[in-house]
This record gives sequence, structure tokens and C-alpha cells, in this order.
Amino acid sequence: MLLKYHVYLWEPETSPHKLPLLRELLGHPRISGATYIAQSSLNEHRRLEGWDDETNRTLPIILAPTPEEIEAIVAQSATYSIHIFSGMHWVPCIVNGLRAVIKHKRRFGLMHEPRVLEGARGIARLGHSWLTEAPLRRNASFVLAIGAHGPRWFRLTGFPAKRIFPFAYFLGKRTVSGASFNVATSAEPVVTFLGRLEELKGIHLFLGAIDKITSKARFYVAGFGTWSSRVEDAQRTHANLQFLGAIKMAEVPHLLSNTDILVLPSITMDDGWGAVISEALMAGAAVVSSHKVGASMCLTDPTRGRIVDRLSGNEVARAVDEIIDSGLLNDSYRKARVEWADKHLTQRAGVEYLLRILDHVFNGKIRPNSFVVEHD
Repeated sequence: MLLKYHVYLWEPETSPHKLPLLRELLGHPRISGATYIAQSSLNEHRRLEGWDDETNRTLPIILAPTPEEIEAIVAQSATYSIHIFSGMHWVPCIVNGLRAVIKHKRRFGLMHEPRVLEGARGIARLGHSWLTEAPLRRNASFVLAIGAHGPRWFRLTGFPAKRIFPFAYFLGKRTVSGASFNVATSAEPVVTFLGRLEELKGIHLFLGAIDKITSKARFYVAGFGTWSSRVEDAQRTHANLQFLGAIKMAEVPHLLSNTDILVLPSITMDDGWGAVISEALMAGAAVVSSHKVGASMCLTDPTRGRIVDRLSGNEVARAVDEIIDSGLLNDSYRKARVEWADKHLTQRAGVEYLLRILDHVFNGKIRPNSFVVEHD
């Protein structure tokens, strides 16, 4: 008989990347209940970028619990419950929640992106983790390490390899509806940048690649950030570039359904997973990503896209041209990407993968393959 679990998800803030997982948990026959605890709601900067967490409309969530409330939540949780924390430091509900689960000997794990291991600050972060995370290394039953670089970070910080599992932000499939903008239809491929318009996200590499791409193409940029004015300047000098500004979350499926190639050339690992890559693959678009992005692990099959290791406009342009020249934009490849993403990146796939991990950790079942690998 398969055991049921009650899952508690602890978050710094309500996250559009985690809420789909909660929705799927709430409806799964092997989940007796799911509780979402967050320190705060979605921050204003995210809202300016077009995000919407929908928390007031669809999901029961505990916001900003006091230390006394946290103590009660954990003490009253069943011994068979599983607490999953998306954080380890600084956030009051996370710090107090971790103390409480260790105190009350509740089963818990971490769902976490790697900290940025770049430069002197990266070395400082590594030292900080070694100095402060000993109780977590001893007591956490598992680590759901987000993205291509997640498992390595947790191995470097002393967590046992047998407790580390590659993980992702598993998203819900969203319906394509209307939008406040048009994507012109023509025979030319549509190449899109969608996200924060910051140098760390590689917007400068995207703009620099436009003149170096030899294939005929049309370019779209959607987002908000300190580079917004520079994208506007580029639009004035490039007839094949259209700047959409910040678009609503509900409009993202429309843009991606009309996109042939999404480009996310982040220059730092601080980009984390890069959920827009998941959304693009779900829509059937091919993807060009830098190796820094966590979701680049989804592109090991060249029919899904290209991973850029040398971060320059020339290399981004080369990757875009390769995809176009290889014929990867036809309907059969687009359909194959949709089917792969549905099987590996959706909230349904995420919950089934999580249950296989929990069954392995707590019930002695076989260790599951990574979510990006075909399962038996």
C-alpha cells in the first residue's frame, strides 16, 4: 500500500514558480494535505515585470506567521508530514520553521537554487554555508537542488550526495489567450527575449547578436528593467526589432506560442532556474541559453535548442543560426518539444517525481532518475 504525505511548503514570498506545484499537490490522491507558508506576498518589482501570484483568488496560504504561530504549525503537524523549505537563511518564517522542525523531529528537506559561486563573494558564500548549515546537513532528509548547478553546490557545501536530487520549478500549462500586442506573421522566424532587462540576464548579448545573425528573422523583446531605454534605442535603429515592454503573465503564452526561438543568455548563475525556458519548451519553441542558466539542463538534446558556453553576441548569433539552418523550427520538432516538456516539466510531472523521491527517502524504494531522464 502506498503511503500518503501531508506536505508543507515554506517560502520567502509567494512564488509563481511554486504555486503550480501546490495546486497539483492539493489534488493528488497520495497527498493528504498541502500547506503553503510564506513570509510575504509577491514583491512590487516582480509585479512591474508582469508577474501575478493569484494567491488571493485560488489558494489558501499562511502569510507572515509569527514565531508562536510557526511553533504551533510544526508542533501540530503529523509525524508523517514532510516540510520543504525554499531557503535556509535570513527569512524569519524559514529560519524559525527550520528550528522548529529540528526541535520537534519532523521530517524535512530543502528545495533550493545554488548560491552564486562566482568571484570573491562566491567563496564567501561557500564559507558562510559551511559555517552556518551544519544542523541542516545533519537533519535534512533530502535536498531538491534546482537546476544544472544545484547538485554541485550542495555537494560542495557538505550535504551527502545520496540525499541530493536534481530538481526544477515545475510549471502549470497555461491557456493561450489574447494579448495587448500583435506578433506579425510571416515566413521569417521569430526570435524573442523575455524577462528582466538587465545586463546579468544577457540582454546586451541578445541586442548585440541581432546584426550578427545571418538568417532572416524578426526580433521581439518583452520585459522591464534598467536596459529598457537601450532596447528602445535599438528598436529605433532596427526595423526588424519590436519592444513590447512589460507584458502580463497571462500574455506570455501568446508571445511564446508565436516564438520560434527564445534566447536567455544570462551571464551569471544568479539567474537560478530560468522558468521562461520551461514555458518556451511547453509552447514548442526552441531555446538558446547560456550554460549559466539552471534550465539549460533541459537542452542537452540538440533538437530542443543550444547551450552557449562562451558568452558573446557572436556565439548567441551562431546558436540561433544553427537552429534555423538545422530545420528545427518545423512543426514536427515543435510538437516533439511540447510533448517532452509536458512529460518532464509540468506540475504533474513534478509531483510524480517528488513522490518518487519521497518514497525512496522514506520507504526504501529505488532512487529515481533525474526528472530530465526518461523513466521506466
